[in-house]
Amino acid sequence: MILNKEQFDAFSMEIATFGNIPISSQYCGIGCVFCKVHTDSYLGHYPKIPQIDEEDLLKGFEFVNPKVNYVRLGAGVLVAPHTDPFLHPKIYQFIKMASEYFPTKMITTVTTGAYIDENMIDYLNSIPNYGIDLSLITMQEQREAIIPRSARERTMFVLKNGPINKCTLMFTGKLDELKRDLELLYSLGINKVAKQILVRRIEHTDTSQQRLKTLSRASIDGYERCIEWLSANYPDVVFTVPVLRDSYRGGNNEYFIEAEEHIDRQKKIISELSEDTFINLICPMSGYEYFTKAFIDYPNVQTNLVENHLYGGSVTVAGLLNHADIREQFHPERNDVMLLPEEMYNSERRDLKGEQLELLEQYYNAKIFLT
Repeated sequence: MILNKEQFDAFSMEIATFGNIPISSQYCGIGCVFCKVHTDSYLGHYPKIPQIDEEDLLKGFEFVNPKVNYVRLGAGVLVAPHTDPFLHPKIYQFIKMASEYFPTKMITTVTTGAYIDENMIDYLNSIPNYGIDLSLITMQEQREAIIPRSARERTMFVLKNGPINKCTLMFTGKLDELKRDLELLYSLGINKVAKQILVRRIEHTDTSQQRLKTLSRASIDGYERCIEWLSANYPDVVFTVPVLRDSYRGGNNEYFIEAEEHIDRQKKIISELSEDTFINLICPMSGYEYFTKAFIDYPNVQTNLVENHLYGGSVTVAGLLNHADIREQFHPERNDVMLLPEEMYNSERRDLKGEQLELLEQYYNAKIFLT
């Protein structure tokens, strides 16, 4: 094995938590404006991963949740988040190994396509349960401003010839650019071969570089208008939902379905508690209004908004909440039980800063359920 114990612990945690198998921490050098590697100090909690070998990969397979439908090779969320899987010299062998180990799951690699060997496209096409998750970003004028070394020609080759599982676009704030991007994808038949075309809102944090903040604000300012246009013209295209609001229903209701599943689990827990138990539900900005409405008839349940102060910026989601933000903002008069989003924690029940869940229970002297 290549990985030492500290590296393997981080490697296996990433797999168990997110379903990503990090295979290298080699910096890709493409220079995407939204790359986290230089601006996210919290990633320093996790050791860098050298290029793994076949033995590490096979060990990693054991940590994949049997319930998931996808196995992603390459960049992780917390471990090796800044790399491209096709930088690894054994990536094609790894894809084949994963496809044979998990014949009923889809094997994917998230990539801009910049490092894919065109000569290996036929080989990738020959693997029936493999597909590329292509981070296209945009193919319009702003592409090189967002991805300085964008490998435009190679990306087009992959688009035209590769096994595309999913294609992700970013809304740059200009509807005309998105329109031309979608026209390109539809002209190539990507809407027929890919399982999904996704449009993302561009997000930023307090520590993001100014270029990203400017781009993100333009994306955010026009995003609701963008969704209205998408819903009218490309109803099959899915989009990210920064806040659970009716205006964002449409192309993909997965976010709302997941919220209802959370609420069902929360209501089941509440039903098993005594009626005099007072429950505080911790909510990120993305779900606060939605969850408040769901529990309006529960006199012993209080929803509490906790904003993402640690990262700041435009971040609204549960997955980036942490104990520090909760302690700073949540000061209850009564607090018997707390319900927290399970997305806050990794497979070891640690938050983003590595703090164990039990420490928050001790701080508030309350029982905590993750839902």
